[in-house]
Amino acid sequence: MKWLLVFVLLFCALSSPSYSAENQATFTPTDPAIQEFVSLVNAKRRSIGCAELKWDSRVAEIAFDHSADMVSRHFFSHTNPDQKGPSERLQESKLGFSSAAENLARYAKTAREAYEAWLRSPGHRRNMLDNRFTRHGVGRVGDRWTHVLIRP
Repeated sequence: MKWLLVFVLLFCALSSPSYSAENQATFTPTDPAIQEFVSLVNAKRRSIGCAELKWDSRVAEIAFDHSADMVSRHFFSHTNPDQKGPSERLQESKLGFSSAAENLARYAKTAREAYEAWLRSPGHRRNMLDNRFTRHGVGRVGDRWTHVLIRP
């Protein structure tokens, strides 16, 4: 019986998914609008000699949760009503990162609208095209877009 318990615990420990930047980067977004956004960003990055951003579903979950929070609590800000900003959200997720940035868009109905709005803004453009960032995720709820970029 003791051996069975040890086997079950070992099996659970080995089979439970643990986060690493490498395994999360293999997933792709399922929302067609987000897929289009990712294609636009990576095409632009390639055109200026930057490496493509790799999709990270864990980062996308953080981005989606922030977009959903903005819609449900009727605010638009990097800092939520509980005074938590992007760094706190990333830290609470236990996601390891050495640098991070967050872009927000409101009233963007399409991926191209969000992308072009961010390109027109110097700070948002800098975030999207910064070679320091290697992973990203996007969350969209209604017209609220959150783009989180990290370097693990």
